[in-house]
Amino acid sequence: CPPFRILDYSAQVYDNNMDSASRVLEKGKLEHANGMRSSTARATIKVRTLNLDDEAYTSGDAPLAFIDRLEVSDGNGPVDALSSALKRALSPPHPFLNTIELTDYKVRILDPEKATGATTRVMIDFEDTTTGESWTTVSVDRNVISASLNALVDGFEYALVQHSDSCVLCDDAY
Repeated sequence: CPPFRILDYSAQVYDNNMDSASRVLEKGKLEHANGMRSSTARATIKVRTLNLDDEAYTSGDAPLAFIDRLEVSDGNGPVDALSSALKRALSPPHPFLNTIELTDYKVRILDPEKATGATTRVMIDFEDTTTGESWTTVSVDRNVISASLNALVDGFEYALVQHSDSCVLCDDAY
C-alpha cells in the first residue's frame, strides 16, 4: 500500500530575462550578468499522508489517521521545486526522508519524430545517505513534468516501504 497519495500539484517557471547570452552559472545557480537571479521555479503540492501529530490523538475525538499537507517550494527548475515541495510535505510524518538525496536525473525522448509532443522517459537515481543504498525509478509520460513527478513519487515510496516503520496507508483510507 502506498504511504502517501498526491492529491494535486502545480509547477510554474518565472523568467525575467529571456536573453541567454547575459546569463552566467554562478555557484550552481543561473544568474544575470548583473547578479540578479534570472529564473525561478515554484511548485505547490498537496499530499495525503499519515497524521502523527500528538494533538490529533489527545483531542478526545477519534484520531484522524491521515492529514492533507499543502507545501510550496522554490527550485532551480520545476522538477527541483516539485522534489523540494514533496519532501517538505512528507518529512514531518516521515523524517527518514531527510536522508534521501536525488543523485541523478535523466530525460530521454522515446519518439523523436513527434518533436515537442514526444513521449518522454524520466529516470531518477536516489541514495540513502546513511546506508549508501541507491535505487532508480523510471516513469514514462507525454508530459515531462508528470513523468518526473511520478518517478519522484515512486522513489520516495520505495524509500518509505523499504526502510520506514510508518507505511500503513491503504486504499480503503481514501
